[in-house]
Amino acid sequence: MTAGHAEKIAFLERHGVGELAHSDAALLDHLRGVHDLLRRWGCRPALCDAGLFHSAYGTEIFPTGAVPRELRPAVRELIGDEAETLAYLFGAVTRTSLFDAAFEGAPFLLETREGEFIGVTDEQYTDLAALTVANWLEQRPRFPAGNRFSRAREFDAMRPYLPVTVRGALEQAYGYTPFTAPVS
Repeated sequence: MTAGHAEKIAFLERHGVGELAHSDAALLDHLRGVHDLLRRWGCRPALCDAGLFHSAYGTEIFPTGAVPRELRPAVRELIGDEAETLAYLFGAVTRTSLFDAAFEGAPFLLETREGEFIGVTDEQYTDLAALTVANWLEQRPRFPAGNRFSRAREFDAMRPYLPVTVRGALEQAYGYTPFTAPVS
């Protein structure tokens, strides 16, 4: 059993997540927004919790993590093994390798920020893809209009691996029709 939502938020606040800026918002607001999108899309609790912690350790693009990796056991106790592993993987792997894997297909081998390679299961890849979409769609409205269709080709390749509700949100945002390029 994992901790309650308020306890998870309190943990993040104790580690300064509320004071970090992220995409013209506070990191805590972004993390909550990703969690809420995943929940609205009907994703299971472990994936939603991974969304709440997805950048807590830092990422390739947002290296300023508030929660040191040494606290992984505490985070695991708070949100569970599955959610913590997904949050860790999201921060550890490069975006390029995550997108490249969509073109290459299974088995999924992702490159870490340290240049090592790690294999993930099909389900983990699906979850990481869903986290990537939620992460992008949550912050997308705060980006200049010219950047809002970034990575359209990569997201298109990722679509077959996404849960139906996540795919639908991506298709709506990008103006996709089933497996075509975005409408400009």
